[in-house]
Amino acid sequence: MSSSLYGSTIRYSLFGITTITFILALFLNLFLPGWGDQGVIVAGIHGFIGVIMLIYYPPAIFFSIKDSKKKWDQGGGEVAVNVIITISWLAVFIWECIIASMRLCLDPDSGFYVNHNRCQPAAIGLTVLYFINMVIHFGWTTWIITIVEKNSIGRKERDEVYKIPSHDLVRGKFNRHIGDTKIAEDEEAGLYNLKPK
Repeated sequence: MSSSLYGSTIRYSLFGITTITFILALFLNLFLPGWGDQGVIVAGIHGFIGVIMLIYYPPAIFFSIKDSKKKWDQGGGEVAVNVIITISWLAVFIWECIIASMRLCLDPDSGFYVNHNRCQPAAIGLTVLYFINMVIHFGWTTWIITIVEKNSIGRKERDEVYKIPSHDLVRGKFNRHIGDTKIAEDEEAGLYNLKPK
């Protein structure tokens, strides 16, 4: 498998895996025993993540499949989306850790999962799913940043590489964008000599 195809496969897999884990967590959250103020907070953040994914994922996948040079899914944008999603998953992970504690499960004043034999396993399951989502999005962000850092010299050039569509970044196709990129003469050696890996 070529490095070009390998990068695309990883990226499409990340779209698929994060969508599946999001849906699993959503269904588990909706069908958990009991509901209270704590559940509303988790569901709100979960919904926020879903809206971001719904706005970003379909166009990014569409432009990737079309092999478009449009900047909708540029590297910088994909990093920004993944940072927001990672922080959101971290927030619900921490909150779910609090909910999963035995004190909340047994406390009649908590209003959540109280006196239900599925309280602990369900909350632990959600905590694990939230952690998995957080780790995947963090890894995705790190991957894109690493590609950009590895293929740029200096801040101005790095900013230009971040403007390349993510589907070209992960395939190592930087030379498609060289004609569209304006850089200073002292940075010419870096960006103009980039070759697909």
